[in-house]
Amino acid sequence: MGFTRNETRRDALNKLATLSARTAQPGDDAGGNGDIDRLCRMHGGYKDSTSNKGANNAAKKAPGMSALPMSNRELEVLVALCKAAPAVRLTTDAALLLDQLSPYMPEAHKQTLKHSALHLHLPPWEALSYDLTSAVLAVSTNHPSLWPQAVSCVEATIDELSNSVQKSIWLRSQGEGLDTPDIAQHCLPPIQLCASLLGFMRALANCVHNWPADQRVSLLHRVRSLLSEKFMVSLEGSLSAIRNASTGNRAVREWRRWTRHYATQSRPLGAMLLQQAFMRIVEQSAFLLVSGPPLMPHSDMLDMLLSREPLMDKASAVCDSEVLESLAELVADEMNLLEADADYLQVSSAWQQRLALDVRAMSLRSFLCCTLANETIADDELLLAWLESTTADRVQMSDDVLAQTVLKCMAILGRTSPAIAANLTRSLPRLIVAGKMTANTANLAGLCLGHILKDQSQDIVISTLYSLGNVLSTNAGSEVGGTGLFANGGVMLDGALAPYSSQNALGSTVSLVISDEEESATVSGSIVQAIVSIAVARNDAQLTALVISMLVQKIGRTSQAVDARIIKDIAPLGLAGGANELRALLRLYNRVASDATMKHDETFINAVTEARVRLASWIRKDSPLYEVYLTHLLSLCVGSGDTASERTMDTSLTSQTIAQLFRPMAVLVSSDPASTPNFEDAEEVAALSRNSWFNLVAQGFTITSAGVKEHANDLQTLAQFTLPLVDEDRVEVPESGIDLNAIMRRGAGSHRNPEQKDALASALPQCAADIRSLSHQDCVFLNAALLVSTLRARTGDCTTVLPYFMESKVKTSAMGSCMLAVNARTLDSYLDRVLSGKQQQFAAPQVALQLATIFEGCCHRVPKVQHAAVSSADRIVDAIPSALCQRASLFALLELLTLMWKSCLDAETDEYDWKSTYSSEKAKVTIQLSDDVNYRQITLANFHRRAKLWVSRAIDAAPLDVKGLLQAYLEDYEDDGAYGHIALGRSFAVDMGSMIPSTDQRLVSLDRHREVGINTASDFIAQYTTRQQYRQAESFPSTDSEWTFAEHDGSTHAALLMDSSSPSDEASALQALAARLRSREIVPFAELRDTLRNAAAVLSGSVDDRSVLIHDLVGVPFAVFTKQSISLGISLWLGLIKENPALETRILAEIAAGWEATVRLRKGFFYDAFQHLDPFYVKEEFAPSQWAAISKRQQLAHNLIAPHLRLTQWLLSHFNASRLTSPSIGRAYLRVMRITMFAMKHAVTQPLAREVHFHIILLALTVLRYATGIEVAAQRRLKDAILSAALAWFAAPPRWSFGSNRLHVKAEIRLLGDVTALLQANSTITTRSSSTNSRQQLLLHLIQHEIGRLLVWNSPLMSNSSAATTDATLIPYLGVTWQEDPSIAVQLTTRFPMSDRMHQAVRLLIAREPEKAIHEPAALGVLFGQTLPSDIQSQLKYMLYWAPINPMAAVTYFMPAYLNHPLIVQYAMRALEAHAVDVTFFYVPQIVQTLRYDALGYVERYIVETAKFSQLFAHQIIWNIKANAYKDEDSQEPDPAKPIFDKVMDALINSFSPEDRRFYEREFDFFGKVTGISGTLKPFIKSPKPEKKAKIEEELRKIQLDVGVYLPSNPDGVLVGIDRKSGKPLQSHAKAPYMATFRIRKDEGEVEPGANQVALQGAEITKRKSYEVWQSAIFKVGDDCRQDVLALQLIACFRGIFNNVGLDVYVFPYRVTATAPGCGVIDVLPNSISRDMLGREAVNGLYEYFVGKYGSEDSIRFQQARSNFIKSMAAYSIISYLLQFKDRHNGNIMVDDAGHILHIDFGFCFDIAPGGVKFERAPFKLSQEMVAVMGGSTQSQPFKAFEELCVKAFLASRQYVEQLSHVIQTMLDSGLPCFKPTTIQHFKERFVLEKSDREAADFARKLVHWSERSYSTGVYDYFQLLTNGIPY
Repeated sequence: MGFTRNETRRDALNKLATLSARTAQPGDDAGGNGDIDRLCRMHGGYKDSTSNKGANNAAKKAPGMSALPMSNRELEVLVALCKAAPAVRLTTDAALLLDQLSPYMPEAHKQTLKHSALHLHLPPWEALSYDLTSAVLAVSTNHPSLWPQAVSCVEATIDELSNSVQKSIWLRSQGEGLDTPDIAQHCLPPIQLCASLLGFMRALANCVHNWPADQRVSLLHRVRSLLSEKFMVSLEGSLSAIRNASTGNRAVREWRRWTRHYATQSRPLGAMLLQQAFMRIVEQSAFLLVSGPPLMPHSDMLDMLLSREPLMDKASAVCDSEVLESLAELVADEMNLLEADADYLQVSSAWQQRLALDVRAMSLRSFLCCTLANETIADDELLLAWLESTTADRVQMSDDVLAQTVLKCMAILGRTSPAIAANLTRSLPRLIVAGKMTANTANLAGLCLGHILKDQSQDIVISTLYSLGNVLSTNAGSEVGGTGLFANGGVMLDGALAPYSSQNALGSTVSLVISDEEESATVSGSIVQAIVSIAVARNDAQLTALVISMLVQKIGRTSQAVDARIIKDIAPLGLAGGANELRALLRLYNRVASDATMKHDETFINAVTEARVRLASWIRKDSPLYEVYLTHLLSLCVGSGDTASERTMDTSLTSQTIAQLFRPMAVLVSSDPASTPNFEDAEEVAALSRNSWFNLVAQGFTITSAGVKEHANDLQTLAQFTLPLVDEDRVEVPESGIDLNAIMRRGAGSHRNPEQKDALASALPQCAADIRSLSHQDCVFLNAALLVSTLRARTGDCTTVLPYFMESKVKTSAMGSCMLAVNARTLDSYLDRVLSGKQQQFAAPQVALQLATIFEGCCHRVPKVQHAAVSSADRIVDAIPSALCQRASLFALLELLTLMWKSCLDAETDEYDWKSTYSSEKAKVTIQLSDDVNYRQITLANFHRRAKLWVSRAIDAAPLDVKGLLQAYLEDYEDDGAYGHIALGRSFAVDMGSMIPSTDQRLVSLDRHREVGINTASDFIAQYTTRQQYRQAESFPSTDSEWTFAEHDGSTHAALLMDSSSPSDEASALQALAARLRSREIVPFAELRDTLRNAAAVLSGSVDDRSVLIHDLVGVPFAVFTKQSISLGISLWLGLIKENPALETRILAEIAAGWEATVRLRKGFFYDAFQHLDPFYVKEEFAPSQWAAISKRQQLAHNLIAPHLRLTQWLLSHFNASRLTSPSIGRAYLRVMRITMFAMKHAVTQPLAREVHFHIILLALTVLRYATGIEVAAQRRLKDAILSAALAWFAAPPRWSFGSNRLHVKAEIRLLGDVTALLQANSTITTRSSSTNSRQQLLLHLIQHEIGRLLVWNSPLMSNSSAATTDATLIPYLGVTWQEDPSIAVQLTTRFPMSDRMHQAVRLLIAREPEKAIHEPAALGVLFGQTLPSDIQSQLKYMLYWAPINPMAAVTYFMPAYLNHPLIVQYAMRALEAHAVDVTFFYVPQIVQTLRYDALGYVERYIVETAKFSQLFAHQIIWNIKANAYKDEDSQEPDPAKPIFDKVMDALINSFSPEDRRFYEREFDFFGKVTGISGTLKPFIKSPKPEKKAKIEEELRKIQLDVGVYLPSNPDGVLVGIDRKSGKPLQSHAKAPYMATFRIRKDEGEVEPGANQVALQGAEITKRKSYEVWQSAIFKVGDDCRQDVLALQLIACFRGIFNNVGLDVYVFPYRVTATAPGCGVIDVLPNSISRDMLGREAVNGLYEYFVGKYGSEDSIRFQQARSNFIKSMAAYSIISYLLQFKDRHNGNIMVDDAGHILHIDFGFCFDIAPGGVKFERAPFKLSQEMVAVMGGSTQSQPFKAFEELCVKAFLASRQYVEQLSHVIQTMLDSGLPCFKPTTIQHFKERFVLEKSDREAADFARKLVHWSERSYSTGVYDYFQLLTNGIPY
């Protein structure tokens, strides 16, 4: 479409004026040069800067100016200024514009205009007046100071209009005889004035709310005076003369054409149109009485009044009575004028009649507002009379606008008065029945009647309903009965209507006999609508049921059209009553549709369909009715067809029945897209949805069928909102859901069976051979998948096929190839629509989203999914390379590469804590991966290879766009991992960005040199750099030497190219930040980063001395001292040094000072309070292993030491780069290293600190070797310090690596190798001390020994033949070692525990100089051994000062082997007291046993004094003393130590304070009642279980909980409740054990050691919080539990050992507490089941149980459970071997819900076995079913992981053999049957301490293989099956 020159100019002027108004800024118009001013001067006109403002301009205008024709250009500028008026921002511009426009406004109606094509259809005066008036009022509204000027302008305009009206000539009917000149001269002015008045009044109506109320009424009267009778008659006469004139006058012809155009717009020019314009002003004024601005359309206003509560707020609605009276009078005059039928208001056409009715409607609405404001002034009875007279006129009620106004006004009036409402309840039904209205109006009448009846009494409502209902019956002709669908007289709903069933009509029956059938149907429809509207308005469930019943009974008694109308119109009632009413209505529709389908009655079928569609469109997705309706429709769809009771059905009828549901379901699921449904039973809905599609296909709706083509749109909508047809709950189960689905079996064996195969073969011809072998169910499933996926593809989603490949049958059968063909067919359909380019959902951005999802599938854990996804990606990229030119797809691909790489890296950084899910928030992608590391690596390699091909294809098509996206990806990145910015996605982006596109003819044509790679990397990086410059533009001053300023003295200086704040601002900000950090204020890292970057930017280009900035730039990162802050600091410091080398020395000095401050303040690596304690020094717990807590501790350690590691790496790099730059740099490094070396003895000893420790040593050695200008003496001192610092690491016990980070161990091994090499390189530096070389050799040997240990730990399954460091190598250096640090010498005995030579040599050193070793607790073990030697009497005095040993070792010093020596016993007492009660609490059984040997009373004293601090400790002592007081279970044979036990218990109880005594009595009284239940059960031992259970529950109900009581087995929790129905008797022949469940409140969480400092560095510290759990406990009487107590105590010790090395294994040492002889409490393992019970539940094996519970082997749940199984198996296997657990039948092995295997019942351990015969000869139980769970083969990856964990658990345990022996040793005299004289000896032998670490690892592997191959395990299980019936 072309544009004329004038149109283009006009549009440009409009945009220019609007832009000028919006963008003006204060000061822009200074000097009169503003944009608005220039536009005004362009217009010219009346602008006079010297004249007064406002209307005075009009007065000063030269007379007759309006007679001068206005040019088109002037008019266009004027209109543009008017259009821009509302957007003017500045008051000065507004005043200028008002001055410009106000002179034109009064003269607009008589302005002469030149002829223009713009005025071809309508006269310009209406638009000109409207634009001018609107502009003037808009300017004054937005700028209130100009309002008086605007009002004056309006008044002047009215005056001018009034003068023109008075001058109009009175034309009589003889006007037809006027000559042509007379017509033009005398008839045209009134008509032109009329047009101008229309525009003027229209503008006033829009802004009338701006006038105050009194002025508004005055304005209305003035405007009303313009519409005088004389003028109206003159106007009508003029129009008549124009219409009838036969003249060639151009002006007359134009007006005749214009009047015709007015008429075609339904606005015939004349008096009535003026009345309408005036009444619009009146109406807007009236609306202000009931609602403030902004005003709304009249329909919205009436709707608001209908629903507003309250209708009117009389208190706030204050209106002047005079104003209201004047307004009401104006409306009344207009109504009288209309009813008087004035001559000039005669209507001669339908258009004029419509105008008159519109005026009447306005008048009624206006008077309604007046009545609502004050019914006394505006008489409501008068309004009601007008309304009723209108309803009586059929012609008026045929106008929808007027009729709706009348009805709504009635409804609103009904709210104001009960009397009016009562009157309307009688009149409105008659009106509805009379049938004088259109269908829409009749519907509204029913709604209004419902509004009126909403607040009426129930009797009136029911009376009205029955009255209307009776009309339906009377309207039915006699011929209706007995015909139609319901010939029996209606359909009844289910259920009774008790509340209303006896009600009768209370009023007179409204009836009307109508002869015309069509009219009768219309009236009946209106009545039905009215009845429904009443029920909806009342919103009462019972009334709704009554109305449904009433209307349903009418079906079959009226005409078919009325019956159909009833069916459609009762649909809203389904939403009015609730879920039950909706279900009843839906059942009705189902019956009607079924009967209609059988009889082929299209009328009723269409009615039901429309009703269902209406319901679907009304129900929102967040409504509870949504699920009801959706479930109903889906159930109908599923239920249609063959069933068990109906063998055969008419397939055509079934198809019709199902097809009727498509449209309602499509509307239901697609409406309200913004909401999300909240299903109560989502699984049922999903199952119904799947089965619906299966049934569709089973009934013949396949992709090629006619039914699908006929209903394609609805089915596409349904498919769009349908999930894939795979049961997510069964995809991980081996049994396929396809075979188990009954719906898919429909039609099997019938003629439809071949139809399914034929349909599938026709759609997938390439799979014809495979299809022949498929079952009927398989074909149905594939057809359904093909149908849904194809329909989804047509809506823009081609990815829904991928989930089908997870179905077990698709993965393993011929269905897989068929599903690949389905995927190809789906993709064909999708690509056809994409390439057509006709729909937005197939545009490139949407294709990119699809491609991102497909890329996720390319990394799927299921191979079939990968295959399908790769195939799809290949086809999409080949067909649409631009799909990869989108951020969504390309970023997804790059992020997936990074995630896959990270998943492979995690296998090394955390090799046993398997992570399955990886996600990227950046690209919105998530993948779930298998635990098979090899599969992950293969997937990564394949995906990386395909990604190269895909991106290369995209680069060939659009190289610049793709590379631009790659650069954008590189920009948006933050360091979020332990390995910095290493990410495969970023590396791949750089690689691909450097590629030469094959479409670049010039670059491809370059000759290739032999080994020189040519690419576009330089251009790619240059573009990336440019992006960075504008992306992160610095806001600092930059200079340019080419631009200089010359001063008066001739000097010059560089010009600043951009303004900026002073650099002092950055210094101030940085100083303020530093001050905040010093005051320990928490500063967001983002703020810290920005401040430091700003300061660095200032320094980088500065040549001045900025010492303050440098000081804080370095100091702030050190003040925060986290890895994040130090990494940021290093990047900034390095950048500054390279950009401004002059700052290097200064920055390095500040860094050195910061490092020294960390040493001095003990920060980071030097925070010696964060120590790695021996597990026997910390609190042991009876609790399951918690890897999360271990990981947290690991993270705390990492956070603490990471800053120093990062600094060390940078310092090493910087030293190597700058060591020859300046001697001062060497001196700085020398000082830092010397200070650091002296502090290394007090650094963190956590195993993770090994890397930092030796990295610092490596740095120091590098400085020593390469620093220049260092004196020889300084070199020697530094070397001595380095050797001491390096040896300090070996002063602590040997430590394995912490955690499961294999990569970290590899790095440590390489680091130690580098240290060794540099040590040897520095051998030439000698010192005066003769021991230097010996110390260096000692260090080298120790490092080699450490490397050997780490190699074993890193590769536990790999044999290494390299020579290991032996004790013989180190013994010659013991003297030097002792001189260096006695702790190192002592720890050598730990490294070589079986070396007698080493032990004796170190012992001799300790005996000679014990004072040097008193800080080392382990030295006592070397000095004493297992007994008190006779040769150390003189050394015992040092025991008073010796550092405390662990509490368990201290307890052993009370034993007879140490002869109760006073000094030793005193030391043991002091050592115990040095530990917290929480630590010693764990060893209560051992402490009680030492009372046997407490000749000096120290143990008793310790017990009594400790009890004062801990009542829980006291109670445990008492229970343990009671349990050990007798040797037998029946308390008949006292223990020899019973007198001592009794004495101590009495002393303990007597020492209690009154409060402690009351607590003791409460607790023991409560526990006595609980255990006493077993005694009450003894008479019931032979009784049935239900009887015993009833007795237990009876006794539990008698127990009352006292405050603070607890179970002995749970001292860390308080009882808050008892499940008194949980009592359960346990099987026993002569005893009465039982189980009960209790509610326990516990606290969890504690501050880690060193947390205070770590917290300051941003680490998260867990706070203690309370939680409650249900805990079941078994109460035994007559069974000795003490052996179980010991076994579980040892398991808990092993748990502490494993935690100490961060080993990811699992044990659950549950609590058992012996409380009396033969009595005890046993905690029940939660959420677990015995392997024995699994066998009794007919589970064939453990592997089958895992598959049945967790899914198939490739499922995530199975792999997670298997991982848990492996971790627990490894721990329990090694513990079982070391403690020799026997009787390991399936009844004593449990499996919990997470897959962990757990051991219980430790009645046979150490040196005893069941029956005294050792059937179980294997080291531990490792049956074939266990191997099956762990991969099924000893070569599988899971089994290898099990082996590794077993080896590591064994290696970790060997170091603590003595501590474990102490726990057992103190219990040897307890009388437990598990002990033999050789128990301790055999226990230690099992640790094979004589073997090296590598040999021990090999030995542990042999244990695994011996156990796996052992025949005795199966023999014992078979023996248990035969003897005890325990299955296996």
